[in-house]
Amino acid sequence: MTNKLYLILFGLLGYSVVSNAQYFEDALRFSQSNYSLGSTARIQAIGGAQVALGGDISSAMSNPAGLGFFNKSVFVVTPSLDFINANTEFGIIRPNGLQTQGSEETFKNNFNFANIGTVINFGKGRFTDDKFKGGSLAISLSRNNTYHLSRSYEGENGFNSVVDNILQDAGNLSTNNLSELGYAAYDQFLITPVVDGNDNIQFYDAFVGGYPIQRETIKQRGSHYQMNIAWGGNYDDKFYFGGGMGVQLLNYNQNRSYEEFDFLQGTEDLDSLNAIRIDDEIKVRGAGVNFNVGAIFRPVSFLTIGASYTSPSFMTFDEESYIDLAADWDAGTTYTEDGTTFDLATIDPYQSDLFVNKYRLRTPSRVSVGAAAFIGKNGFLTGDLEFVDYSRANLNSDDFSTASDNDVINDSFNSVVNVRVGGEYRFDNFRLRAGYAIFPDPVKDSTLDDRTNITFGFGYRTFDYYLDFAVVSSSSQQQAVPYFITDNQPVANSDIRNTAVSVTFGLNF
Repeated sequence: MTNKLYLILFGLLGYSVVSNAQYFEDALRFSQSNYSLGSTARIQAIGGAQVALGGDISSAMSNPAGLGFFNKSVFVVTPSLDFINANTEFGIIRPNGLQTQGSEETFKNNFNFANIGTVINFGKGRFTDDKFKGGSLAISLSRNNTYHLSRSYEGENGFNSVVDNILQDAGNLSTNNLSELGYAAYDQFLITPVVDGNDNIQFYDAFVGGYPIQRETIKQRGSHYQMNIAWGGNYDDKFYFGGGMGVQLLNYNQNRSYEEFDFLQGTEDLDSLNAIRIDDEIKVRGAGVNFNVGAIFRPVSFLTIGASYTSPSFMTFDEESYIDLAADWDAGTTYTEDGTTFDLATIDPYQSDLFVNKYRLRTPSRVSVGAAAFIGKNGFLTGDLEFVDYSRANLNSDDFSTASDNDVINDSFNSVVNVRVGGEYRFDNFRLRAGYAIFPDPVKDSTLDDRTNITFGFGYRTFDYYLDFAVVSSSSQQQAVPYFITDNQPVANSDIRNTAVSVTFGLNF
């Protein structure tokens, strides 16, 4: 396998602390929108399907035409609690398949607000003879995505070390032209240049024999919210239409800690080096804007058909990052160069400067269609199809070249069709709901399973208020590599389950 293919298969959902950042990963991560996460508990419980439904504040983000169904004003708040579990398996890709080296399970909880906002109705009354019945204005804050996740793994690598990756990338470059990680390894005496008679660097050698136990912890946190301002109107209770604007607010933090220890040189202990530790942190803050329009048509009393379009989001990001590397040498370990002897046990850890970048992202647009069939007053069944072409994402920056990242986006990302279905059963003031959603992996030839949501919930409604409850059980997979190497690639596969519990309180006025 080539390194480029490793990037495509493994790097997209978790690049390494010890490799250069790949901005095409950000393009995918920040383009993926799961607006059912920011919906009310009612919509969450029916799988997120809402394009052909109305009378819910969630329509402000999905299909603003649904706001035309309101005949009264409402205030809505939806607190939510996520229970996130990640089971990570560490292994080495060998010619005969993945050789598992160890596994570890991690847990993380996160409290948030799925949405909060109000709908103000400007209707003409239920008994007006006018064809145009008026409309409603929604102002809301909705969760567009969440980035909270913690993963860890540990296992023995009997084939290579991160130092092999550093040597591979260093080649015969001058020390001033090494990557940040390469220079950090040189600073910590993990690698040293081998020169010819004219002091030209031929290659780099290492004191590290390899075959360590490897451990990594990856902690992500952050969220992507959208402030919605949308309006929807009603014409003759048959045609509903609307439009809106979304202001994007995003923050993303990633901390990684990578360690190697218990080194072996063949079958002999490499006593002089105890451990290598690499830490890095990336902080990204972003803001942007998008627009949406939609329509819902009722051809017969028991059926509605909806369609919506969401423009690309035009986002600007500020990024800060750093990398630290420390080598733990035994007391008394020395190295002599040009007549100078260094006591390796006393050298300070390497700490990089703070790197600051700005870049821009145009996310892909989204087209959604849906239908809802009503079974008298007993409930309904509904379903949505959402079309997204992730290869249309585009990066741009004045600080660095994005050409190679855009090439990977064009060559490696697919268009997908996300599917959401659900239904509601009504009896008196009570509601029972269930749904299902599937989100195909947008990476070409990916080995990852599609993300799926299984949902259920219930509700209670009166003339003045309503209370809804929902559980969303989401299953997905992610892969990450600690570093890229030509042969015997180490890889961490994570099975992730997120159970979100949400409660919506709505007050009519």
